[in-house]
Amino acid sequence: MLGIYAAAVLATALVLSFPVQSVCEHFGWFAGKPWDKFFRRCAMIMAVVGLWPMLRTLGMATWEQVGLRSPPLLILMRTAAGWMLAFLMVNLLGGVALFAGDRVWNGFAWADVLKPLAVGVGVGVFEELFFRGVIFGALRREWGVARALWVSSLLYAVLHFWSAPPKEVAGVLPAIVSLTALGALLTWCYVRSGSLFLSVGVHAGAVTALRILLTVTEEGRQDVDWLFGSGAFVLVNGAAAWPALLLLWLALAGFERVMTRSYGRGDQKLGKNRAGDTLPG
Repeated sequence: MLGIYAAAVLATALVLSFPVQSVCEHFGWFAGKPWDKFFRRCAMIMAVVGLWPMLRTLGMATWEQVGLRSPPLLILMRTAAGWMLAFLMVNLLGGVALFAGDRVWNGFAWADVLKPLAVGVGVGVFEELFFRGVIFGALRREWGVARALWVSSLLYAVLHFWSAPPKEVAGVLPAIVSLTALGALLTWCYVRSGSLFLSVGVHAGAVTALRILLTVTEEGRQDVDWLFGSGAFVLVNGAAAWPALLLLWLALAGFERVMTRSYGRGDQKLGKNRAGDTLPG
């Protein structure tokens, strides 16, 4: 069913992208944008349009089944904590990159925050609902936690590079490894907390911080790209991403340990794990 959904989204986007591009060019909208930009936007829109029918088909048509049911206080606490911890971690990593000269400060204005914040929230909500709530949720019912976690995380990583510029192909493999680890961390957040709100907060905070960093800094020295990444994958395809992810997981594990003492462990509410399916922390 997931394969049929993906094929339908891509086929419909392929058909729609050409007339949409023609109409936009006729009215002077998005002038000079390449076709692949229109294709990706059409694919995203069709993915949203087709999401509800697919959920109905998969028998996941309730808020609880996709991880969106939780007491309001826990929603607020987990979303805010996830956002702040991820935001601080990415800024810490960005600060080290600035200190090392890999990034160079080019000025800051409060307007530079608004668009990254909006993009971060949008990406965090949609991608967590899609990759963790739907794909991981569907695979988990068939395979259990461990296998579904790694398969959905790898898919999450690979789909970030379907439009990777050719000049950055050399950095794709390290970024796929890092993004797979990030996907696994976000899935851990979902299972450990019992809802998507912690992972939404983490995802939104990380994207917001990274977008702000790319706006207020520019590339500096290139001899340390192996450590801090480069291009569109800055901080993602560098070696420094690994200790940052480990520190973020430790911080999130500590937060959830406190939450567990007060409100119980979330993964118990998601159902029994199959034999051998365990999550650390």
